[in-house]
Amino acid sequence: MIRGTYLEISYGKLKHNLELVKKYAGSKSLICMVKDDAYGMGALNLSKVLENDPMVNAFAVANLKEALELKNSGIKKDIIIIGHVDKTCYEEVIANNFISTISTYDQAMELSEASKKLSKVARVEIAIDTGMGRIGFNVGDETIKSIKDISLLSNIKIYGMFSHFSVSDCEKEDTENVQYTNNQELKFKTLIENLSNLGVDVGMTSLSSSAGIFKAIGMDFDAVRPGIILYGIAPSTAFQNLDLKPIMSLKSHIVHIKNIKPETSISYGRTFVSKDNMKIATICCGYGDGYPRSASNKSSVIVNDKKCKIVGRITMDMLMVDVTDVDCKVDDEVILIGESNSEKITLDTLSEETGEFSYELLTRINKRVDRIYID
Repeated sequence: MIRGTYLEISYGKLKHNLELVKKYAGSKSLICMVKDDAYGMGALNLSKVLENDPMVNAFAVANLKEALELKNSGIKKDIIIIGHVDKTCYEEVIANNFISTISTYDQAMELSEASKKLSKVARVEIAIDTGMGRIGFNVGDETIKSIKDISLLSNIKIYGMFSHFSVSDCEKEDTENVQYTNNQELKFKTLIENLSNLGVDVGMTSLSSSAGIFKAIGMDFDAVRPGIILYGIAPSTAFQNLDLKPIMSLKSHIVHIKNIKPETSISYGRTFVSKDNMKIATICCGYGDGYPRSASNKSSVIVNDKKCKIVGRITMDMLMVDVTDVDCKVDDEVILIGESNSEKITLDTLSEETGEFSYELLTRINKRVDRIYID
């Protein structure tokens, strides 16, 4: 039996979320975002489940290391390195048939030269900056010429072209950002049309990621790129009642219980001092596992189907909770994120209580926390 802190991850809920994405995406191909170890939940295990679906066309990762991990685990479908690829890695990327993301003509030239050495064809994903301001070609006549020139390079194959919304998760009443999003879509669509008129095949096009899929924006292209929604988490509070099922629960257990008297301080800094007699349980989870220290004296955990307040500062490996009114013992299970029969603590709840971004909280859960997969 697991006695440390662990993530319990459900394949069944992953499949449920995939079916929901497919319902919204219609006939679009799916490029599944499994970067950062599938948002911390295990890219290798989850990709093997997702790969079985015929609508899944490719997986997107952040760097070469992640791409190699997927390929070496037996993933057969296309792997797009959607982040930066250093030129020193070009030959390894080409040799493994990965798709490189490029933002300049010079990158395409260098990939072409590297592919010639290997007598192979380098596949590229062209990034377009329609308003994100991160990577990609700016939209304009110069970009049209550059992409046409890239299409004529020897040993280069344009696999696809994409752009990325920056505020597609905004509320519908936010007219300024709604218009900004619409303008991004128009820029991308116009660029594709102009290139098509010149006879340039830009491959599989995509614009919409998690928020756009559920809002049905950016859907006039070949593929969509679901990310956080696959794992059962809404892109923002603008999305309600989507029937998403969080695939993971963060769990631990009680390692110590003690009774304390009034005026007893708990943990570093004496930020909590008891006013009455209390029963305190120590849980073997701390910020060293990725649980946020900012939850100190704010958030709760679930012990035997009852919410229990965290008291005192969370330490690197442990945190303390008030279990005065709970019948519990050492080794009892504790739910830090997840649900019991009648109580629930969501990632969004923890985000609201700590003021920290939910995506960051998720990806912060580190490798010493075991991942346990269930059906």
